[in-house]
Amino acid sequence: MKRILFVITTIICGFSTTRAQFTTDEYKLFNHLDLGATIGTTGIGLEVSSPIGQYLQIRTGVDYMPHFKYDMDFGIQLGDEPGKKFDENGNLTHFGKLSEMLKGFTGYEPDEYVTMVGKPTFTNFKFLVDVLPFKNKKWHFTLGFFAGRQTVAKAVNDITDAPTALAVNIYNNLYEKVLNEEEIFMGLELPPDVAEKFLSYGRMGMILGNYRHDIIDEEGNLLYKKGEPYRMYPNSDAMIKSHIKTNKVRPYFGFGYGNTLSRYKKINCSFDCGIMYLGGVHVYTHDGTCLSHDVTDYSSSIKGYMKLFNNIKVYPALNFKISYRIF
Repeated sequence: MKRILFVITTIICGFSTTRAQFTTDEYKLFNHLDLGATIGTTGIGLEVSSPIGQYLQIRTGVDYMPHFKYDMDFGIQLGDEPGKKFDENGNLTHFGKLSEMLKGFTGYEPDEYVTMVGKPTFTNFKFLVDVLPFKNKKWHFTLGFFAGRQTVAKAVNDITDAPTALAVNIYNNLYEKVLNEEEIFMGLELPPDVAEKFLSYGRMGMILGNYRHDIIDEEGNLLYKKGEPYRMYPNSDAMIKSHIKTNKVRPYFGFGYGNTLSRYKKINCSFDCGIMYLGGVHVYTHDGTCLSHDVTDYSSSIKGYMKLFNNIKVYPALNFKISYRIF
């Protein structure tokens, strides 16, 4: 908020200085300055505007999207089997038996689902030019751009699912040691029958789809083949994270209508409708995988979200503004 106020104050001071140099009846440059508050699909914001001739107006400011949360559930899977503790007959599944074993062995029990909590991180600087073609100066057409960070939203597992993420990491660590025939701890090894069960179960994680193409590391080694399932595991901190990226600079085109609310035109209101070009929306997980480019055949838990994200190219910008004429 301090940064926003600093930007707005700097802009106002700049307009005031420029006004002293260029305000004339002939050019009508910066002969008044409006300070406004906006609210809409780009968030809440502050904006300053001033004319640069009879038919043009410039606007600049900052929009901030308040943080709100949106929950999404992702199912845990053991190997290729869904992480259900009981089958249709009420009997313990492999996942159920393993959950009980992990709880008794470590004190942490994996749940069937992990809840991801998403929130926007959508803050934009904007610079817009209005064209006012009509005599009454009420309608305007706008060109300009919004600019901000590439990351516009983040998601992380709910804090109540931390034990599940930790249990998944513990199990996968044990699985890797059994797979590589390593000792578990200080010479301790799992009994052969238990080790055999571990290997038959497979790794535990969240299958989000299949790889769209071969995944090669920086040294040219093949990590995963096209068509293999993509499993997302908790990171080393037992956290599951993802984020959404778009272009930093987002061109804007729109139109709007404004009118005065007071006799001396001190208080005005306006409405803007337009589109912000995002250049595509890309979803990344904490391991660097781009779900938009690297994964296909999405699982049911993310299929609806990814269908939406993969088709988004523009963002609707609908905003209402109340402004006060400073001079």
